[in-house]
Amino acid sequence: MLTPSEQWTWHYCPQKDRLLLEIDDQLQFCSDLSGANLHSRIQQQPFSLEEAESYWRFHDALLPVISDDALRLELTLHALANRYRQLSAHKSWYFATQRSQDSGLYQLVQLQGKDTITALVVASDLECVECLLLEAGESLAGKLLARSTVIRVLRNRATPIEQDVNLARTA
Repeated sequence: MLTPSEQWTWHYCPQKDRLLLEIDDQLQFCSDLSGANLHSRIQQQPFSLEEAESYWRFHDALLPVISDDALRLELTLHALANRYRQLSAHKSWYFATQRSQDSGLYQLVQLQGKDTITALVVASDLECVECLLLEAGESLAGKLLARSTVIRVLRNRATPIEQDVNLARTA
């Protein structure tokens, strides 16, 4: 298991057109975020204490639903990379309206399209939540959505999964 470090650094790689996280000399995480999806093209952004705390919160939230350590690490790093993603319009028409729920950051939720998709809330505001899809699935519009996609939806599209996932560690 990797432990966050102040030695980790984020940067945008123009050759790969991706946001990368340099973990050490031999290990690098390549996010799904291209230059067009970033709010700024980061040159060298050190991993912060806040990100280290979020790392453990995302990791621990995934424990009940993702048993594979490597997959949980990958999804945790995708969740962290979302903070560098530029804000996008919501895609609420992809999912059915649910009973009014209040979903918050680090919470597991379900989105109901043609498939029921489990997701993790990686950002939220008053009207919308941004959800990292933990599995592939099909939207109501027939669009195939890949695992690790982040999608912004109105709050009434996400139904919290009833579990105790508040196992957060401090950085």
